[in-house]
Amino acid sequence: ELAVVAPVVDGFFDDPAWEEAVTGKIDQDVLENKRWNSSDDFDGTFAAVWRNGFLYLATRLTDDQIETHHEKLSQQDHLEIYLDIDHTGHKSDFYRYTIPVGKDTSLPTPPFMLIVWGRDERSCELSFNLGRTPRKDDTIGFGIYYNDADGGRLHHKIGWGPVGLTEADDSLADLVFAAKIKPNENQKAVQWGRIKSLY
Repeated sequence: ELAVVAPVVDGFFDDPAWEEAVTGKIDQDVLENKRWNSSDDFDGTFAAVWRNGFLYLATRLTDDQIETHHEKLSQQDHLEIYLDIDHTGHKSDFYRYTIPVGKDTSLPTPPFMLIVWGRDERSCELSFNLGRTPRKDDTIGFGIYYNDADGGRLHHKIGWGPVGLTEADDSLADLVFAAKIKPNENQKAVQWGRIKSLY
């Protein structure tokens, strides 16, 4: 999971950064307070890497019924991502990002964000400007959820986190930045990083 070169955010996972990145399962049914086990309805994974002051996410989603054409976002399938960069310890709308399935987005103002979906609307790459370059062992709060809106209403909400994760939980899981020194071909020490999760 060393991001020797930052991935190109284009909706395709063909960058070397994703080849060895650790994959996390989006498999906690937070509405029903149980592990999600209906892969024929929804299955989701994600990976995260970083380089300099940017966090990169790649998500792969399989949903038996993609809902993207309703007026209200709550009636559409969408991702919900929390990035608590200051690690306050609880959820807040201030650092929640709601991302409709299939809609590319770019926010030019801080925090800079770029979202690109693949053509099949099942893969998505994202980048977030963290506002600073993380150091080894820096920790941020992190959450990722998929809101499955079958039939125009929220049917399931599946997230990544510890067993027992519920919608009512106010806390977020931790992302801890790990760094290694790896010499390049000129034998100059360059610091790269990967992300590991802690609960």
